[in-house]
Amino acid sequence: MAQENDWWTFHGDLGRTGNIPGSKITAANVNTLKKTAALQLGGPILSTPAIAGGYVYVGTANSVTPQAGNSTDDGGYLHKIALSSGEITHTFFWPTDADEGDTHGFCGMGCTPAVVDGFVYFSAFNGCVYCLNADDLTQVWVVNLRNTDSAHNQPINNDNGESPKAEGWSSPLVVNGRIYVGIGEGENPNLYAFIFCLDSATGNVVWVYCTNQYEGSQPNPVNQLPRAVVPSGVPSGYTIFEGAPVTLGCSVWTAISYDEDLKRIYATTGNPTPIDNGLPAVGWSYGILSLDAITGEYRGFYQADAKSSYRPSDIDVDFGAAPVVFTRNGQKVVAAACKNGALFIVDADTMEPVVGYRQLLPYMNNGDQIPTVDPHGPDTATNPNPVISNEESNKHPAENFYGTYSTPAIHPGTQRIFVGVGGNNYHYVAPGIDYKTTPFMRALDWNTLDDAWELSNEDPKRYVKPSPPMYQTVAESGLSSPAVVNDVVFCSTSKIALYAFSVADGTPLWSTDIGDQTGGFNGGYGYCLGPAVSGDYVVVGSLIYGSDGGILQIFQLDGGK
Repeated sequence: MAQENDWWTFHGDLGRTGNIPGSKITAANVNTLKKTAALQLGGPILSTPAIAGGYVYVGTANSVTPQAGNSTDDGGYLHKIALSSGEITHTFFWPTDADEGDTHGFCGMGCTPAVVDGFVYFSAFNGCVYCLNADDLTQVWVVNLRNTDSAHNQPINNDNGESPKAEGWSSPLVVNGRIYVGIGEGENPNLYAFIFCLDSATGNVVWVYCTNQYEGSQPNPVNQLPRAVVPSGVPSGYTIFEGAPVTLGCSVWTAISYDEDLKRIYATTGNPTPIDNGLPAVGWSYGILSLDAITGEYRGFYQADAKSSYRPSDIDVDFGAAPVVFTRNGQKVVAAACKNGALFIVDADTMEPVVGYRQLLPYMNNGDQIPTVDPHGPDTATNPNPVISNEESNKHPAENFYGTYSTPAIHPGTQRIFVGVGGNNYHYVAPGIDYKTTPFMRALDWNTLDDAWELSNEDPKRYVKPSPPMYQTVAESGLSSPAVVNDVVFCSTSKIALYAFSVADGTPLWSTDIGDQTGGFNGGYGYCLGPAVSGDYVVVGSLIYGSDGGILQIFQLDGGK
């Protein structure tokens, strides 16, 4: 069973704070961490593992091992691994045809499982949510949230036969006998996006909320479905919206967060489609949506400030990371980071900003943009990494490949927020981070959002003590979610590496190289999306070159010091 000090759900708790209690790991002993296991699991890992009751639960984004007795070898695995020995004790495989997976060709899963009361819950790229017995990983139930599943009170058919399909990246939020997940696909202009509330015992839909706003002046009713996803009739317990929504897109890509006091859930949203002009945007795109956890009723929405993007020409600025709910100076707040490079903090009740925003990408000391940060130009192999002026980038609409996909970690003792910086490195126009000027993680004062670690007198300013390893490696970005343990903050990077720094001043304390990137473009694929921590253990899963495309590594304090 999951314990209070386990990493039993995404980012460790229901608020997604990334702060784990009960560990002996400190700045004084973190350098004694030793690798105790390195496992190939039959595919790449695109998620942070869960740890509960002495076991690791982790899924693969694809299966690369032939499956006897199945119609397809494509699909995913969920593995249960003994934390102390590294032994794989049980494995669950589910088949998914290649054309039924996600937009990148993945057929497995990309979420952190939730391990609760003897069960394991996860969402998958086939649009389904699974419940397994935690003991032996036998299936208890599965509900299809892409296609109609009448047996589970699920009337929606969100599949127009075209790719990409509606999919599940959302790590399940499990609380009070309910499961909350997001399902959608922002790159298909004909699909809708939803937040589902499920009964954890049966998988039956309790309520569903469409995140595509129907009318710009008012919230959507709970259990009101677009006619496009219910071709005929009116299912019992639901109503139908016959018109066209303000926009499509607005998918929930990541974990939903929960506040016990307000009984509310919080979900970040992606881009509008088919028209995306950046910020400000129509509907509930590019923001934080709040719903009543019990009834599903709308409680509020905050959209990223139109001035917060690094460049006015930034588009496709999804919130690709989970919101974090925590208490800041006696006030319950929600923090979330956006692909436009900005971090926001809003009041958990009113959804109004409480401290403005912080652009995480660097500027010159006089406030000017840096041309090599978030460049906008042709993404072509014939002219990789072009030199583009600020003037050209500011007038050319393009995606910000340098922002953040990181769920922040909170350290209440020092009132600090830690957030990864940088994007993916598989584009020719940009390597995902301007490594010479940009740290792969920021340490911020939660009162002002100013940098909490000492800065140099250079132009632009850089952190002093974390360099090296920061500012040293081409294309090394913090596309991951940090974790805080006592006076240590862990951060993984696209190098692919895992680091431990001092919470107090950023002093490097420990590091390990995990594997190599796949190559190509500006390094190709290479991911370690963040560590899981429980007791004396740190666990990471990665997408790397070779080794079946992925590897799981377990580290333990030497002698449990």
